[in-house]
Amino acid sequence: MNHITLSGELGSGKSTVANYLISKMPFKIVSAGLLFRQLAAKHGMSAKEFNEFIENDPKYDHYVDDTMAELGRTDEKIIFDSRMAWHFVPSSFKIYLYVDVDTATDRIFNDTGRVSESYSDKATARQEIIDRRKSELLRYQNFYHCNLDDYSNYDLIVDTSHATKDEVNELIYNSFKAFDEGKEYTRIWLSPKSLILKGGVENDPSDELVINKIDGQFIVEKGGLRVKKALENRQSLVAVDVVNC
Repeated sequence: MNHITLSGELGSGKSTVANYLISKMPFKIVSAGLLFRQLAAKHGMSAKEFNEFIENDPKYDHYVDDTMAELGRTDEKIIFDSRMAWHFVPSSFKIYLYVDVDTATDRIFNDTGRVSESYSDKATARQEIIDRRKSELLRYQNFYHCNLDDYSNYDLIVDTSHATKDEVNELIYNSFKAFDEGKEYTRIWLSPKSLILKGGVENDPSDELVINKIDGQFIVEKGGLRVKKALENRQSLVAVDVVNC
């Protein structure tokens, strides 16, 4: 497999994962975020302002998309750090990174390297992360009729909220190697802290762990006992069989 696509939430660790993967394999990184930040800077706007500015004008999205699609038709080994690369580079290992908004806020607010995404306080950072996410979901739905939150789009989903960088990096690297070699691997990994147990489901002994994603929350439908034990054992990630989006 020559192409890997990395999508996911703001602050989920896409750049960290991409940099780890190129340290292990002969790939290079192409970042849509960098292209957009360069365009935003040319217009004298922040990333959030630029996202809102282009909500009704697909010109800039098409520029980035066409660049990704063209590169995706080559044999060059590329990791695409882009929200929509999974769509424009269909022949790829498609990774989605989830992170809860509070963790994302802490990471982004404390990351001094994000010059284009600096905030005066955490409350402002949190709200702008939420607003930008909504803007992006709306734009991609309008332009491409795609739902970024539909996990069936991806080959691997990892919740980075409470796992260490090493855990996330190794999990993704090993999953890609298994995929590339045609071996079985677990497709969905979520933090047990991200899962909500309701109505006595914590004692459901089902072998399958089934989650319903409703309004951005992960509600446990089946297999609550596995989640309960994972919490008791302080596991950072738990294997999930199904996420209904």
